[in-house]
Amino acid sequence: MIVVEHETTYPSTPAAVVAALTDLTGYPAWQPDVLEVSQVDTAPVAVGTRLVQTRKVMGRRTEVALTVTEYEPGEQITLRTEPGAKPAVSQAYTVHPDGTQGSRVVFRLDLDGVPKLAEHLVRAQLGKQVPDMFQRLGALLEHG
Repeated sequence: MIVVEHETTYPSTPAAVVAALTDLTGYPAWQPDVLEVSQVDTAPVAVGTRLVQTRKVMGRRTEVALTVTEYEPGEQITLRTEPGAKPAVSQAYTVHPDGTQGSRVVFRLDLDGVPKLAEHLVRAQLGKQVPDMFQRLGALLEHG
């Protein structure tokens, strides 16, 4: 299993950060590997909300079906693939006030089922991609 953890702070309020994280169709604006997102459910984001992300993974377009499995308004959202999906994906974002007027974001990505031969390459790619993703999110929050 591959686990990637990242923590960052933003001068934006927790409410602004959570709004960006729960704008599921807005993910392509700050996640460069996400090409498009189709939200299956049209209701506001909640536990059970389903979506399909079209991603560019290792140079190939692939669709990933995700479900919101944890959601605390203003604090946390977790997206997971369905049980049995290969690879299994879990993306968890938790937002905390940082003691000023800003926010601290804690991110955890779990990937299970990546072929052993590809693990090193995937880890290296994610090591570059995840910090870039959060830098883009910060720029979006700053202008947004």
